[in-house]
Amino acid sequence: MDIKELEDISPYIRMMRIKKAVAMSGKWKDLDNVFTYIAQGCAEFVVDGEKYECGAGDTILIPPLKTHIVRSLGGEPLVQFIFHFDFYKRPESCLLEHQDVLELGTEFEVPKREVLFGDKVITSSMGEKERYEIKKLYLNMYKEFTEGKECREAMLKAYSIILLILTLRHGIREKKETDGNRDFQKTKSWIHIENAIAYINTHYKNEDLDNDTISEAIGVTSNYLTNVFRNYLGISLHKYIINVKIEKAQQVLALGQMNITEAAEESGFTSIHAFSKTFKAVVGMTPSEYLNYVVQKETMSVSGLYKSHEAE
Repeated sequence: MDIKELEDISPYIRMMRIKKAVAMSGKWKDLDNVFTYIAQGCAEFVVDGEKYECGAGDTILIPPLKTHIVRSLGGEPLVQFIFHFDFYKRPESCLLEHQDVLELGTEFEVPKREVLFGDKVITSSMGEKERYEIKKLYLNMYKEFTEGKECREAMLKAYSIILLILTLRHGIREKKETDGNRDFQKTKSWIHIENAIAYINTHYKNEDLDNDTISEAIGVTSNYLTNVFRNYLGISLHKYIINVKIEKAQQVLALGQMNITEAAEESGFTSIHAFSKTFKAVVGMTPSEYLNYVVQKETMSVSGLYKSHEAE
């Protein structure tokens, strides 16, 4: 890994978002490079079978077409500062929309120039001074992205280069390979977990979705699948199913297009009482309280976020 590789890049920023979740678990596969800075909370990233635990002040860079699972850890809300990008702008870059290609079933080829550091996932830990700098830079960059002023692209390019250089300059953490990680890659465990998660994401509305149904669908035993989930993801299969259902409910509630009863049905619950009880156990608040939280969050402007970090 050579930081000098960044001297010649000309990034194209495809998407930016500040993602907040009280509880989160999900699986993605992106066409572009993904920069994620953890502004608050703690999360576990599982990228092609390798685990990376990131807390506040940590950054993770994920190369294109890397299947990754992200789940929040602990009770604190998870806040992620994210941008999707190409290292080099190409004519086709501007035509390519941001999308998760996990379920498309289409083969994609990544240009060699975009695999700047091979297929390595890069993690970095920042000190207090660097954390403030990263937050300030990102929020300024986010304002440029959302406001669309003149020379927007040049400003985004400049901010992204600084953020990437700071990430590589400070506290690069080498991934230590454990026996568990080696075994995980050599066996079919990762493939089975991917297949199980894909099945869950497709059938989460089914109220009868359980360990037996999933294991039968992907061709393994229930005990095996339960053990694989717990050993390598640190979570039971049953709890993962519940988390997916509740995350889907959070998404539809946040969109404001469904009431609580409809959100319960949409996420695979037939009982509003069971839904409310489960929702509070996972999220830490009732569905009604969550709706109020979403409204308050949506009224918080980017400038408000910036001021809150200015006060740190």
